Amino acid sequence: MAGQFYSTVAGRLEKYPGRILKKAQKREMLTKLGAMDPMPQNKSETIVWLRFLPYGGVDNQWIAAGGDTAYISAHLIDEGVTPSADSITYTTLSTTLQQIGCLYSYTDKTAYVHEEGSEIPREMEDQVSQRIALCREMMVYGELKSTTNQFFGGAGTTVGTTDGLPTKGDLQTISRTLLGKYAMMVNKTLKSGPMFGMQSVAASFPLYTHTDMEKTYENLTGFTKVQDYGGRELLDPEYEIGAVGRFRVIINPILTYLAGQGAAGSTYKATGSNYDIYPQVILGQGFGGGEAFGQVPLRGADAAGSMATINPTHIPPATKTKSDPLGQRGYVGAATWQAQKILNDGWLAAYFTCTEVN
Repeated sequence: MAGQFYSTVAGRLEKYPGRILKKAQKREMLTKLGAMDPMPQNKSETIVWLRFLPYGGVDNQWIAAGGDTAYISAHLIDEGVTPSADSITYTTLSTTLQQIGCLYSYTDKTAYVHEEGSEIPREMEDQVSQRIALCREMMVYGELKSTTNQFFGGAGTTVGTTDGLPTKGDLQTISRTLLGKYAMMVNKTLKSGPMFGMQSVAASFPLYTHTDMEKTYENLTGFTKVQDYGGRELLDPEYEIGAVGRFRVIINPILTYLAGQGAAGSTYKATGSNYDIYPQVILGQGFGGGEAFGQVPLRGADAAGSMATINPTHIPPATKTKSDPLGQRGYVGAATWQAQKILNDGWLAAYFTCTEVN
């Protein structure tokens, strides 16, 4: 019998949650890295990470300076004698989940009369995904910038006294500092798609910063553009611009800068009489597989029961409720949960510098 069946035309809103999630994931950068811990419902609002300390119980230290002989001596055993048993120590770090979300509204007249009535709700869906993704990025960005492992350009010792561009010498100092704390280069990132999983990438220290830094890094001695990589996989195909030494430079306009908060001067980009300062977040991972920071991923095998999965809302007009008895309003929104925490300051760095006048 001819007629309209469920399968005749696919329902648009049936793919809405997946579409929102896909669009949000496309904008992920910092939220693709670090220790990923999906958070099931009805467990706790607090996430606790456990990090074991090296032999001796001192953070990021396996062998003290000049302590090679003592280290060897501690591992020598006598014939027929059982060595003394050691214990292992660890530290815990925790943070609390925070709920984030946004909501748009439109009227039935907009939906039924306005010439863009069918497009406005769809644009609201797009903006919801952008806002959720951006908020998650900013939460991770803010956490990583707060690391105690900080470096400053020029003669700076604080953000307020920073007065120089990034230099190869500074980057070598940062690399030496990270490696000295047994930090390793990042070699995996979170896959796209609804399921939780990691994928391999070429090992490096990713360096994330604002797009204003592009020219400055391209002018840096030893900089290699992405087109000259020779087949290496990109950490971020859209925003990665090149490499210098062990560092892969990734720029994005959402990684905000500090307008006019540096030292006084006019040689570089400034707001008023003070330099604009650009934070650069540099990430490593731990010796033996630990991570510099942890967070909740926006996906998981138990997607329906994961607090990190986006919970989208689209209530079209004509839906009658006590608060809207005539069904005059429609709503588009989404909510999710986010948590992030630095797990080892020795395995990441924040580098604050000026940038050239573009």
